[in-house]
Amino acid sequence: MPFVSVIIPVYKVEKYLPQCIDSVINQKIDSIEIILVDDGSPDNCPKICDEYASKHNFIKVIHKSNGGLSSARNAGIRAATGQYIIFMDSDDWWNPNVSVKKMLAEVTENPDVQMFLFTSLDYIDGDGLYKRTEHKRLSNIRTDTTEHYYSDLLANGNLEVHAATKVLKTDFVRVNELYFKEGIVSEDNEWMLRLLRVLKSVKIIDYPLYMYRTGRVGSITNTIKRKNISDLLDIIQASINYYGQLEISKELLRYEYCYCAYLWFCALGLSVKIPKREYQDLIAKFKATALVCEYSNSKKTKLAYFVYKLLGMNGVKNILGLYIKLKGETNLNKKKLESV
Repeated sequence: MPFVSVIIPVYKVEKYLPQCIDSVINQKIDSIEIILVDDGSPDNCPKICDEYASKHNFIKVIHKSNGGLSSARNAGIRAATGQYIIFMDSDDWWNPNVSVKKMLAEVTENPDVQMFLFTSLDYIDGDGLYKRTEHKRLSNIRTDTTEHYYSDLLANGNLEVHAATKVLKTDFVRVNELYFKEGIVSEDNEWMLRLLRVLKSVKIIDYPLYMYRTGRVGSITNTIKRKNISDLLDIIQASINYYGQLEISKELLRYEYCYCAYLWFCALGLSVKIPKREYQDLIAKFKATALVCEYSNSKKTKLAYFVYKLLGMNGVKNILGLYIKLKGETNLNKKKLESV
C-alpha cells in the first residue's frame, strides 16, 4: 500500500500536463501512486497519460467518458490505494523548492490527524508568481479544535476550500462519503462545507507547495456564467435545508452561515458579469437565501452586510462588482511590478 495517492483529473490540458506530472515525479517520493483520470479528453492528453504510465510503475491511468471535474476526482478516490490522498489540477504544479518528503514526515508524525492544510502561490499565465493574500496569516490559525480552526479561517477571509491544498486520510474521505458533488461549478465550496461538519482533527503545514495557475484561457474559473452564481446560491440553500432538519450546535450553524454569507456576497458581486436578464432570473434565489447575511461576522461580510442594509441588493451588487474588478486589476499590476 502506498503512503499517498495523488489524484489528477485530466481534461484538455496537453500544454500543461507534463509539467504537472513531472513536478510530482521530481519530488522522488518513496511510497506514492499517481492516478491520472482522463475525463474523456479530446486532445493528446490520453496519449500523454499512457506514455507516463508505461515509463513509471507507480502511475496508473483511468480512461472514462467526460463527466466533469467532480466525476473525475470521485473516480480517483474510488481507485486510490494510498493511506492519504492529495488532489491536483492538471494545469497546476508543485513548487520544486518545497520538499514534499518533509511535509509527509509531519503527516507521519501525526497519524490521528484527518486533514493537513498547506499553502499555495498563484501564477498568472505569463506574468509570474505572487503569494495569495489569504495565506498571510495561515501559520497563526488555531488547530487545537475544529471550532477554532473554522472561526480563525473565517476571520482570515475564507475557508481555504481548494481541494488541492490538502492532505487527507483516505479512510476519512470514504467513511464520511466526502465525494464531490457532480454537475456543479463550485464543487470545492460545497465539498468543504460538508467536510467541516465531520472534521475532528486538522493541522497546518505552512509550506507553499501548490502552484495555482490563474487566468488560463479555457479554465473553469476564467469565465463567470449564470451557472457559477446559481450553483453558489444552491450551495447556500443546501446549508439552510441541512440545518433546518437537524437539532445541532448553534455555533456550528453560525460558522457555516457566516461562510455562506461570504458566498452570497461573492455571488452578488459576480452577478455584474452576467446579462441583466439572467440576473433578474436569479433574484428569487438571492432573496430566498439572504437570511444567511444576518450571520456575517468577518470583516468583509460585516461591511458588505452594512452596505446591503443601507443601499439594498442592487446597491451592494454594484459596489461589490466594482471591488472585484479593481482587485483583479490591482493584482495584475502588482505582478507586473514584481517582474520588473
